[in-house]
This record gives sequence, structure tokens and C-alpha cells, in this order.
Amino acid sequence: MKLSHLIYCSLVLMAFAKVTVAQNKPQSIDEVVAIVDTGLITKVELNTRIAQIEKQFKASNRPLPPANELKKQVLERLISERIQEGLARDTGIKIADKELDKIIENIAAQNKTTVENLKAKIEKEGLTFKKYREDLRKEVQISRLRERDVDARVQVSDAEIDGYIAEKNRSRASALGNEEVALAQIVISLNLGASESEVATAKAKAEEIFKQAGNEKDFLAFSKKVAAAGSGVRSEDLGSRTFDRLPQLLVEASQGVGANQLIPRVLQSGAGFHIVKVMGRKGGPVQENIVITQTMARHILLRHRAGMTDAEAERRLSIFRDQVKVKAADFGQLAQKYSEDGSAPNGGKLGWMSPGELVPTFEQAMNKLNIGEVSDPVRTEFGWHLIQVLERRQTQLSADKQREYARAALREKKLDQAYEDWIRQIRDAATVEIRQID
Repeated sequence: MKLSHLIYCSLVLMAFAKVTVAQNKPQSIDEVVAIVDTGLITKVELNTRIAQIEKQFKASNRPLPPANELKKQVLERLISERIQEGLARDTGIKIADKELDKIIENIAAQNKTTVENLKAKIEKEGLTFKKYREDLRKEVQISRLRERDVDARVQVSDAEIDGYIAEKNRSRASALGNEEVALAQIVISLNLGASESEVATAKAKAEEIFKQAGNEKDFLAFSKKVAAAGSGVRSEDLGSRTFDRLPQLLVEASQGVGANQLIPRVLQSGAGFHIVKVMGRKGGPVQENIVITQTMARHILLRHRAGMTDAEAERRLSIFRDQVKVKAADFGQLAQKYSEDGSAPNGGKLGWMSPGELVPTFEQAMNKLNIGEVSDPVRTEFGWHLIQVLERRQTQLSADKQREYARAALREKKLDQAYEDWIRQIRDAATVEIRQID
């Protein structure tokens, strides 16, 4: 399981700990709202999760779906999770205490704190550390189950990659690919699983805004005016793009529409309803390669090993960092002397690195640095690092890199579909009884 996902899960658990504290107070006997195989989902659990979702919507300034619809969606999500937990348990996927301890250590390190401080913060928020551990254990088990039953089965063939690249080339060579179109849009958002009445209301609102937009000379100013906070309407300037960088919906709808003209109908997508204006058009060559940013960096690595605690490694690297900052020492010389990495003889230089070539934690820390800047100590699965960025450059992907890009894009698309199919299959195979709930 990716460390970034574990951190996300842990933060979610902490973020909603205040809701779960209510479970520790005296209360009446809990009501069962659903039976999933041999497991139960209770009313307290359902209400806790609903409060969690409501907080997410409020934080992002999005309108909530109707209460009954939200309750149904949240209950279905809990049922899906409970089925996956049961499958993980029944198929022998276990997370030993020692492994869980290590995961929690990594989470603490990524939050630049100790396990004890993390524990204190969790308990201060009202969630017991024991429950935090068990919730995290379930998250890891479910992730391992998905990796085994879904991720491992998704393959991308060389023929599919060839077809993907060929299609991109055809698109670039086409008349559409040699033209750029500047678009701006007003989006009337729809929540996932919106009811028929919500869709109808949003559509009527979109049609009314479309009529008004036809009389406005400054479309962007008008769009910002109607996109008031909490209105469910947003304004987007998409800028000038080639057609291969636009959704197919906008490609098709904008054909034959001149510059400074509205697309003559309201468009509908999974995200909601769109009122789109063609701000301009221009011809021009299309880049045949994707341009990426590469980084030249160097590092000092102190590996995880017996006799070297995290605190000691972090302390030593902090001293090195301070010495470099005041010019009392040279980073390259320190790397040659102290780094426990194959790059040490070269002063810690890693060469030109492209996005995705380094472990995520290292890359995220590196990307935040300006040229010449030295990081704070960074912990990864390999050890503790001190990073310095030397240079950055723009470059085009090589033929091999284009194939890697194509493979990743195809795999992501296949994974999404495979995961949806898998969820439907395990839901159909499970025994689920939903009790009547208010």
C-alpha cells in the first residue's frame, strides 16, 4: 500500500475523531441498520459517517444532497467496506502488530512528529489509540485485498500501447489537432448520485443562466458574477488548448462555432451542466512530445539500521543542513564523507530525474525546494535524506518515456473500470439485509 494513502487514511481518522467521541458516552442500546453476511452496521456508525461526509461537503463549500439520499449513499459505502473487510479476513490477509507499528511510525514521521505525540493528538481529539490502530489495520487489509484481486489482474499489452500512441499521432496530424480553441464555461454542478428532481432543478437553472449569457458582452465577468459562493455554480477559463487536450464533449460541441460565440445549447456531463463560450480560435503546430520538468538534485542518506534511531539520524542531518546554510561545510563533501548511498562518491548527485522516478515522499519534498535550497531531514522507506536542488530544466519525453506514459494512462483507465466491476460482483455475491431506517 502506498505510504501517501496511509497518511491520508490516518488524517481522515483524526479529522473525524470528534464525531466518534460521542460513542464513548453513555447512550441507549444501538440500533442495527444493516446485516452484511455475518457482520452488523449500527445506527451510531451510520450517523458518524454521515457527519464525516457533511463536514467534507461544508469544508469544500459544496451543497449537500437531500438527507435521505445522503443516508442511502453512505449506507451503501459502509456495506461495501464491510464486505471487503470480510473478504480480506476470510482470505487470510492479516496485518501483524509489528507491521502496523511500522506503518504508524511512518505516518508519524511524515507528519514530522513522534508516535507518542501522534497518539496524544489522536486521544486529544476524542478517538482512542486502540480504535485508531484497528481502523488503520482495516484500511491496510482492504488495500491489500484490492491489490490482489483487482490491481494484479489489470495488464496493459504492448499492442494496446502501440494503439494508444498511434491514436495520439493521428489526432495530432488531423485538422483538429492543428487548431487551438480558447474556451470559458459556467458549470452548474451536480452531486454524484443526484436525484431526478435535483437534475431537473440544475437543468432549469442552467437554461436560465444560458439565456442571460446570450445578452452579456463580457462572458468571464458574467460567469464570475453568477458563481457566488455556495451557489453550486463555478466559473472556469479553460484557456487556449488543442483539441486533444479537451474532453470529447467540448470537442464535438465547439465544431462550427466561431470565435466570441456561445455554443448554442446547454451541455450535460457527469459533473453537471455546462454553458460554454468560444473565446477565440487559432491555428498552429501541435507539440508532438510531452514536455516535463526534470530536476538535478543531490542528497545525503543515512539508512535505517540497528544502532541508528530515527531521532539520531534526524539530528545528524539537521546539523549538516545548518552547516551548509551558514557555508561552514560543502554539501557535496558531506555527501562523499557521510552518505550511505551509491551516489556518495559523486557528491550525492542523482542525475536528471523525471517525475515519478523517485519515491513519492522524496519527490514531494524535492519539488518544494528552490534551486540551491536545502531541505529539512526527510524520512522514506530507505532511510533519512537531506536534499539539495541544483538545477531544473524542461525536456521532451523520449520514445521510451512516451510508452511509459501511455502504459500508465491505459492502466489507470482499466483500473477504474475493473474496480467498479469488482465492487458490483462482491456486492451481488454478499448477503445483505437492510433494516428500515428513519
